[in-house]
Amino acid sequence: ALTLTVLGDQVVLDIADDGCGFDPATLREAPTGTRGHGLPAIRARVRQLGGTLTIESAPGEGAVLSAAIPLEPPQ
Repeated sequence: ALTLTVLGDQVVLDIADDGCGFDPATLREAPTGTRGHGLPAIRARVRQLGGTLTIESAPGEGAVLSAAIPLEPPQ
């Protein structure tokens, strides 16, 4: 499910699924040949826009990603 919401001075995109889930702690590890750069790249792009990315997941529990980005670009 995708939800886009304007909350005050920021826009928030929530992406949720009921897939197999994962341990978010493993995202701190460097990408390998079997793991991509996707989520770290998204986190970097959101940070460049002055926003934050929150990832909630657990094995067998699906995942929720929430990107909050200010409506005004960072100075």
